[in-house]
Amino acid sequence: MRMLIFLSIIILFFIIHINANTFNDTEITYPPFWHIAPSSLSEFPLINDSLSQYRLIDPWFYPHRLGLYKILINVTTPFMPFCSSSNASNILFALPSQFGWQFSSNRLFTNGTMNISTNSWWASANYYLSVIPFLVAVDIGLIHKEPFRILRQNNFCSSSTECFRQIPHAMEQWYLFFLHLTQSASCISNKKLTQRIIEKCYLQHIWTAYKSSIYNALPLVESKLDYLPSEVEKLFGLGWARFINLISMTRKNTDLYETIRNQRKFLPFRMLKESDRIPESNDLPDLVNRSLKNLLSFRFDWLLFIEKIWSRITCNYEGRIYAQYTLETMALSKLLASTYLAKATMNAFLYKCDRLLNL
Repeated sequence: MRMLIFLSIIILFFIIHINANTFNDTEITYPPFWHIAPSSLSEFPLINDSLSQYRLIDPWFYPHRLGLYKILINVTTPFMPFCSSSNASNILFALPSQFGWQFSSNRLFTNGTMNISTNSWWASANYYLSVIPFLVAVDIGLIHKEPFRILRQNNFCSSSTECFRQIPHAMEQWYLFFLHLTQSASCISNKKLTQRIIEKCYLQHIWTAYKSSIYNALPLVESKLDYLPSEVEKLFGLGWARFINLISMTRKNTDLYETIRNQRKFLPFRMLKESDRIPESNDLPDLVNRSLKNLLSFRFDWLLFIEKIWSRITCNYEGRIYAQYTLETMALSKLLASTYLAKATMNAFLYKCDRLLNL
């Protein structure tokens, strides 16, 4: 007990001092141009050649890649009984929402067009969060299998066979996610559909697949870092990718509501410049500046050690809830974040870990 409290204090050391602030934003919006993105394979361009007829998908054209997400949302919503009629409660919505943020902040290097640059580090990493789950969903029959081809660029895999060779672990984890999703009724059984059940039957599996795509993609797209406009943007991108693991351990909800709320609070709406290193950028919201300061000040050389502590604190549902609050309030109030961290640590001992409960 004493050791865990001591280690929690070490984590608290990394919570940068910030004055309390409030944020109220309940407006929900879909990613840019969501309404024009294809919602089925039949809406992609039909190509007729001398040998075959197929739908052509260009994942380097923003509406087409967004369409891959839209199709995934449509085919998976029926397996999520907690979804609203608008699909906004679908836990896959974190993927197109993040992609939309990358587009609107020009991190895809579209420069006022719909064409995504293969030099974009953000777009290259996102490729393995869009094409991979789409191909897997087709393979297992979630998506009606109409003949299609994915336009190949550079060394990015464009078929299931290629992707299994290039990034096998991510493919395997998405297979497992969709398998758990299609069998979610047996996971729920006759239990009441509470947040605890949603986390157990849905969120833990999507976070595993999500992390696998990111961590296995990073080495494949490392060369693209040189094209980022500043060292600060590079530090932000890599920091965000690494920080994802801490978020994933809390099994935070990944629906549209939560994703949009946190994007507006914490993520910069433009790419970062060298002058943003402080950061006290006048054009960025105060809370975004504070969040950037936290992220850019984080000791990632201590990350493995911190993750080990964090995994113990988030080993049960009761601890994870307060761990989520801890991360959400780091840029709001040091006192509030430390209070939540203390509660998370206490719950890590008051309640049994999931593995001991066979959850």
